[in-house]
Amino acid sequence: MYDFVLINGTVIDPAIGLNARRNVAIQGGRIVAILDSTAPVVAKQTLDCSGQLVVPGLIDFHVHVFPGVSNFGVDPDETCLARGATTVLDFGTAGGLIFDGFRRFVIDTAKTRVKALMLIAAQGLISSNDTKPALGELWDIAYCDVDGCVEAVERHRDCVVGIKVRCMADISNGGRNEAEGLRLARLAADATKLPLVVHPANSSLSIEHILETLRPGDVLTHCFHDKTCKLVDDSLKLKPIVRDKQRDGVQFDVGHGWGSFAWRVVRPMLDQGFDPDFLGSDLHSYNTNGPVFDLVTTLEKFLHLGLSFPEVIRRSTATCAKWLGMADEIGTLKPGACADITVLEVVEGENPLTDSEGFTEVANRRLDVKACFRAGNRVGVLPKPEPQASRI
Repeated sequence: MYDFVLINGTVIDPAIGLNARRNVAIQGGRIVAILDSTAPVVAKQTLDCSGQLVVPGLIDFHVHVFPGVSNFGVDPDETCLARGATTVLDFGTAGGLIFDGFRRFVIDTAKTRVKALMLIAAQGLISSNDTKPALGELWDIAYCDVDGCVEAVERHRDCVVGIKVRCMADISNGGRNEAEGLRLARLAADATKLPLVVHPANSSLSIEHILETLRPGDVLTHCFHDKTCKLVDDSLKLKPIVRDKQRDGVQFDVGHGWGSFAWRVVRPMLDQGFDPDFLGSDLHSYNTNGPVFDLVTTLEKFLHLGLSFPEVIRRSTATCAKWLGMADEIGTLKPGACADITVLEVVEGENPLTDSEGFTEVANRRLDVKACFRAGNRVGVLPKPEPQASRI
């Protein structure tokens, strides 16, 4: 007898090429079988998912989840797990000086599975431009202690999966320290044999300079913003180096956020064949009430842009799991994997979707999170937050 069986749902699992009506059986916190929907069900509990999508637990590739220390931080269980994201990648909120606390108070206590990037700046991403003082992490290059970063990674090898640096003029003493910060982050990534992940926006460096620093497996986030250091020229034509680097194995994350997703940029880029690898939301305290809300809203936007359901699910499950080195454990419903599962319902009707510049397009459907399982345990889900004016 199974512990739990989700019955009659349309199972979409790009990792195993499945898109069909099936039953999913859970035992001991793991997926143990994918069954024909007509087969007899013997289970302690069942959940009827008729008319709904049963997908691997969603993975948000880009969040900030260190509340109380970073003013960007949100609670991962309330804002991610309760909205269908069973695994999240904290995108460098903590640096080496504060990572022990991040591990103790977030990673080790959250129901959500939390993996993390280590910020090259030791103090972490603790403030934004509207705080007093605004503590730009590259304002003093001494903050970027490569040895300290490497030591912190070694203490937390089981949860740190990359090195992060932000290339922005206003957090680096007017751009004076950007190139050196990028160079030091590269050194830390090489020393730890981890990928380098770069946030470029309003940078004094060219996108060519930044991309030349990246190697196969490295990641560039915020690929659809319309600020300086963007992936397109002024006529919205994709820069040649972007195609070259993606062909070579550099990967690209959406990183929507409150300032990095513009309808007028994303559509021409997709039309030119640009293919983002990850649909990270960049969820943080400044955008949980819009325009980001949650990972599912970012998925809705890419469905609206014409991506298929399997493609949207793949880029928020299997592709992320592979980069995290966990392809056999998460991002799939194949037997033996951890029973992280998200159940979604497609609801037809007008769905206004606003970008980071305040422009709204109206989609013809939305995704409602109906159920969520983390390691076989059903967790409560919350409705999408109500929109409010941005804090910035």
